[in-house]
Amino acid sequence: MGAISVSKKEEQQIERLRKELRIPSKSEVIRVTLQTLEMKTAKERLRQEIQKSVRRCAQADKLENQTLFFGAFTHAQSD
Repeated sequence: MGAISVSKKEEQQIERLRKELRIPSKSEVIRVTLQTLEMKTAKERLRQEIQKSVRRCAQADKLENQTLFFGAFTHAQSD
């Protein structure tokens, strides 16, 4: 792949990060940035999957608790 066009401001940001993080090259700054974004995206995807799972389980638990409550209530009434 060839060169990537960036603005002067973006080039300055890359250079500042390169120096601050003591990364040997600008291209390595880009590689590190991409890896960081990939990890962040993967974590967010996992967080969303866990959240969906929790919602599904919560709904199932709610229904089960209602069933148990009404079963216990009905059983207590017949005693």
